Amino acid sequence: MKEVHYVVLLLLVTLISVYGKFLVLGPDDPVVATAGEDALLECQLVPDISVRNMVVKWLKSGLDSPVHVYRNGKDDIVAQHRDYRGRTELFKDELTKGNISLRIKNTTVFDEGGYTCFVDDKTKSETFTLTLEVVGFGCEPWIQMKGYVKNGIELVCKSNGWFPEPVIQWINEDGHNLIQSEAQYQKDSKGLVNVQRNIVITRESKNKLTCRIRNGQLNTEQDVTVRISDDMFPAVPDWLVPLLISICLLIVAISALIYWNVKQNPRIEELELWKSIVELGQWKPLVGSEWKRICECEVSVTLDVETASPWLEVSEDLKSLRRTWTWRSLPDTGKRFTHRFWSCVLGSEGFTSGRHYWEVEVEGNRCWSLGVAAESVERKDGVSLNPETGFWTIERDEDQFYINSSPGSRLPVGQIPGKVGVYLSYESGTVSFYSADTKSHLHSFTGNKFTEKLYPFFSTWDENQFLRICPRF
Repeated sequence: MKEVHYVVLLLLVTLISVYGKFLVLGPDDPVVATAGEDALLECQLVPDISVRNMVVKWLKSGLDSPVHVYRNGKDDIVAQHRDYRGRTELFKDELTKGNISLRIKNTTVFDEGGYTCFVDDKTKSETFTLTLEVVGFGCEPWIQMKGYVKNGIELVCKSNGWFPEPVIQWINEDGHNLIQSEAQYQKDSKGLVNVQRNIVITRESKNKLTCRIRNGQLNTEQDVTVRISDDMFPAVPDWLVPLLISICLLIVAISALIYWNVKQNPRIEELELWKSIVELGQWKPLVGSEWKRICECEVSVTLDVETASPWLEVSEDLKSLRRTWTWRSLPDTGKRFTHRFWSCVLGSEGFTSGRHYWEVEVEGNRCWSLGVAAESVERKDGVSLNPETGFWTIERDEDQFYINSSPGSRLPVGQIPGKVGVYLSYESGTVSFYSADTKSHLHSFTGNKFTEKLYPFFSTWDENQFLRICPRF
């Protein structure tokens, strides 16, 4: 062992004699840190001389400013990149020993990359480059029951806080992968990945299921197991099949009636005729052809930041909004909603004709209002959100849903929607709302005579969850 140590020392002395007064050394393998914890980037001068009178810089690939700068015996915060201010430090007691290792506090996935340790004593400079890899060990997965689908039960498995992106699978008790939907991945504001995957199981399936989430790069996995009792599956009574056949025949008859009416009067919109028949029969779900006609009217909607209330935070892609605790000082554009009790924003695109449809993801948000607003609506003072003031909206307030009309009324929704679809038919004077998850009708404002430009309207007073405009495909 002493011989090996002697050989290493001899080699270092030889290198120093060849390359100059000192070398900068560090680890050959990548440094691995867990998101949310501190990362240590080791770097050492050989021989271990003091760097008090030297310039030490830590640089990161892709950044135009240093991660950390030490010169004239102290840290230079002004020269430091803004994302690292208050998050980095050298070991001051070790600087006299040539230890210029850097600690990065509260590491995020955005810190991952190549780092260079640079040392300059005014006569020469040396560098050493190493790699930082940031990983996120996600939380233990959990399983939720979404509801009944045909003769089965739909389950969803979720887990948050992974990096890099993990693999999620449903496995039966024999260890075989089950047929399941595509995994859904979404990055949070810290760059960590939230993952979920759905599966529909039937009475014939094994009753013991495991959701497994595995990250190959981390060589780690998380499991959660659930047992489904046969009693949970819906029973099929003897009279159900004849009833379903009768319903199918009735649907065919109604579709034929729609087709005949449209042929007789082309100005009658099939969608509105179907709506009237649905409401008369108290049937909520739409048939496939009607839903397809709605979706064919889909438009791209973005948020107009010049109208956004100072309470709102709007994402860079102009697709998401969230209520904040802070009232920001923003210029009055003349279009902005500035009433203290409002947190509203309009879409950038307005409509003066045609049919238009868009969807908004509302899952998890318990306080929102959606619909359309006229261009001339009041924006400085508080008014009631109803058609008389230029707003055609519905809203959720905690566990209750409402139709914003005069007078207002409760809105029965059945299954709480995760996505709400808004449909505007300008010429027919109709604004309709749908649960995009179940393809079912929620409410329609009809009989309006629109005379000015209408804009998509969004409002939320939930500080914990975003509303997000989402394309269907």
